[in-house]
Amino acid sequence: MNAAEIISHPVIGIGSDEPIVEAARKMLQHRISGLPVTQGDTLVGIVTEGDLLRRAETGTERRRPRWLELLVGPGPLAPAITLPRTAPKSAR
Repeated sequence: MNAAEIISHPVIGIGSDEPIVEAARKMLQHRISGLPVTQGDTLVGIVTEGDLLRRAETGTERRRPRWLELLVGPGPLAPAITLPRTAPKSAR
C-alpha cells in the first residue's frame, strides 16, 4: 500500500493568511485531521488537530507527566520554537 491509495480527494487546504478558526471549521466539516497550508501555489506547511489543541494561549500545551514534574519541575516537554513566517529560499 502507498500514500496515493489512502489520501483524501479532493485535497482540502487553507491559505497561510486565513484565520485559524477557518482551519478548525474545515477540519470539522470534512472530518479530517490536518490541512496543507499554501501561499499562492507554494506549500508552506501543515496544520493539524494537535496544533490547534496544544496551544499555550488556551492552556492546552503539552506538559510533562505529573510524576516527571515531581522529579524535575513543571514546564513544557520541549522548548517553544518560533518558525519564520515565510519558507526559507532553499524550500521554495
